[in-house]
Amino acid sequence: YTLSLHDALPILPTVGPYLNLTAMNAALKELYDGQVVENLVYSDNPFLALIPKKTDFGGKYKPIPIITGVSQGRSATFSNAQGNQSPVQIQSFLLTRVADYSLATIDNQTMLASRTDKMSFLEGAKLVVDGAFRSITNSLASSLFRSGTGSIGAIGSISTGVITLSNANDVVQFEVNQTLQANATDGGTPRAALGYVIAVNRSLGTVTVSSTALGGAAGTPSGWAAADFLLVQGDVNAKVKGLAAWLPDVSPTSGDSFFGVDRSQDVIRLAGIRYDGSAQSIEESLIDSSSLLAREGGKPDVCITNFATYAALEKSLGSKVQYVDMKGPAEIAFRGIMVNGANSMIKVFPDRNCQPQKGYLLQMNSWCLNSLGEAPQILRYGDGLEMLRVSNADAGEVRIGYYANLSSNAPGYNANVTFSV
Repeated sequence: YTLSLHDALPILPTVGPYLNLTAMNAALKELYDGQVVENLVYSDNPFLALIPKKTDFGGKYKPIPIITGVSQGRSATFSNAQGNQSPVQIQSFLLTRVADYSLATIDNQTMLASRTDKMSFLEGAKLVVDGAFRSITNSLASSLFRSGTGSIGAIGSISTGVITLSNANDVVQFEVNQTLQANATDGGTPRAALGYVIAVNRSLGTVTVSSTALGGAAGTPSGWAAADFLLVQGDVNAKVKGLAAWLPDVSPTSGDSFFGVDRSQDVIRLAGIRYDGSAQSIEESLIDSSSLLAREGGKPDVCITNFATYAALEKSLGSKVQYVDMKGPAEIAFRGIMVNGANSMIKVFPDRNCQPQKGYLLQMNSWCLNSLGEAPQILRYGDGLEMLRVSNADAGEVRIGYYANLSSNAPGYNANVTFSV
């Protein structure tokens, strides 16, 4: 059976752990009039599309060497120059991979009953595979902005299972039927109780969980409290080290070990610039932070921010706004705004995954998404089969995943900028 992996289609509600005939019933045809089933699950991921990629990340780890200092054997007096020589300072991040998985299972009867256009609005196998691809792609896109702890939001308050997120914009990270964990500290040990997402209010920024099971009654899991961090079960400290890890909000201090490097030895060159522009306009913040990067030798060409900040910039520029289209390696184009930086033109793009009042001012050629094969990809195990038989059921399973991590060979050419909006 050859799977079709083109235009993504929606995920229908399921009964049990995978798509079966009962769950597929709503899409099986009684009368077909040519209508299209729309997919409302998030799909646009600008930073993931724009970032350079390499798919040859094999071996135990990948060294990312950076020269942070040159010999200081220099003086107007020869004997001093000769006596004060020192070796070139080289640091090397030893980049390791993380794994992420998304599984799609469909029973054989459903696959056969929905394989032709006459039988169903949606081809069953295509439905579950495309849905699994979209789920893991969104997971990867989200993690590129985060620190690797797995946290996708935090509890502002919780009452009878209704969670008001501390940042309403983080609601884009949550989907019905997720199984969540909570921990008191970002990256800490999760609490024992699980929360099963049964509803998401994207206008209010609330997530409703059941403490018993998927589809159960709303209820607060034992021990969950305000200020807890939320994550999908199994993700704790197992996700890609994204921009928030490479360009942290707080400067690394002595004892830091980031892929084996103590970045406190030269904070800017090893962990980028932090710029607080909360008292300035967004445009002023971009100009001033880009001037600091220019001083360090950087030429930032892209700023990725969230939609609220992007809209505020667009409105503040008024008639001065200049739009620009930018294509990534996959020839996917995104529209942004052009801003004059200190020594470069900066293209500002919105991405729903970016944290609030935050912008990452980047020299894009200093970044790379390193993966072992495509990220994501259908996982094959030597026999080349895309769909595996489920041993104890009349069903087939497709496994989708990636083995990857983000890297920068020049963190000092990039900045973490805090905006007023």
